[in-house]
Amino acid sequence: MTDIKKPNQADDSLAAAPRMTLSRRTILKSSALLGGCAVLMNHIDGAYNLLHAMESGAAGAGEYPLAKATSVIYSACLQCHTACPIKVKILNGVAVKIDGNPYSENLIPNINYDTALAKAAKIDAGLCPKGQAGIQSLYDPYRVVKVLKRKGPRGSNKWEVIAFDKAIAEIVNGGELFKSIGENRRVPGLKELFALKDAKASADMAKDAKEVAGGKMKVEEFKSKYNAHLDTLIDPDHPDFGPKNNQFVGMWGRIEHGRIEFGKRFMNGGFGSNNIIEHTTICEQSHHIAYKEATNQYKEGKWSGGLTHMKPDSFNAECIVYFGTGFVEANFGPPAMCPKVTEGISAGRLKVIVVDPRMSKSASRAWKWLPVKPTTDAALALAMIQWI
Repeated sequence: MTDIKKPNQADDSLAAAPRMTLSRRTILKSSALLGGCAVLMNHIDGAYNLLHAMESGAAGAGEYPLAKATSVIYSACLQCHTACPIKVKILNGVAVKIDGNPYSENLIPNINYDTALAKAAKIDAGLCPKGQAGIQSLYDPYRVVKVLKRKGPRGSNKWEVIAFDKAIAEIVNGGELFKSIGENRRVPGLKELFALKDAKASADMAKDAKEVAGGKMKVEEFKSKYNAHLDTLIDPDHPDFGPKNNQFVGMWGRIEHGRIEFGKRFMNGGFGSNNIIEHTTICEQSHHIAYKEATNQYKEGKWSGGLTHMKPDSFNAECIVYFGTGFVEANFGPPAMCPKVTEGISAGRLKVIVVDPRMSKSASRAWKWLPVKPTTDAALALAMIQWI
């Protein structure tokens, strides 16, 4: 596997390097490489020589370093929640270009799985600009790649780097972790918060706590029933608070499926805390709730069963309405969506309607563009419902 290195600052001596005169043809021919050179920095001499060889024609097509199987790492994009398969191109240990994985079946069209890696290295699948900007995320100078511990009052923005093992020890064991900066208080560790370890008792107490909250069981009755476990509760007089385990909150931002399930299994099933805050709360909540409330069915005295996601069948649809979004420059996964819609429009099978106050890229390709005034979206939706 190729290791990805973090580039260092460019050598000051490069300032004295002679300037090249590039033709328009050469710029177009070398644009991908130049994009990588902006990141390489300490490998710029080698990249300069390669560029010179390409410009003079001395380097053949087979010598292009990014077209070698050994210069490619296949991975998944995490720039949005679609997680498109990608191929990362490496030059001198530095990621210089990201494209779509040509093997991927959701990036249309795709190559056969039995295609040799050497051949696949020369074939790129599509990827949106957000995905290609993954290099910026990887080499962002503000990206946190080490454990930081507060070294001053809250809000002072003072930090120190500590070893990973030390961070684990402090988080697990707790203690007077900020004594060195004048805070004479004890911070509880995870060992202390991991108070209720009996899975059956935890499930029974949670069930009866709901009975207390609903007025079907008295607090004193609850305390008598679970007298042996009262010391594990946050507040025995408020059993709905749950055990001290709930004082451990798992909160993460950009996280994809696989890690989400692992995190929930650790927090809920392993540690016994109900408090998990994932990115959906701040990322997809609007359409999750709107879709769910619109598709809920009334059964057995309650509304339930709604869908949080509804995606059009772009391959077979005859008309798609994009309401406040699009298929070209936004939405979940343009690389997977755009080719399907483009094929439908080109074949004359699909008509697209875009509802957007501005003339977007998607609107420019639409059969109908409805430039609604801001705040009138609901009125248009209700009018459509009435007409239907």
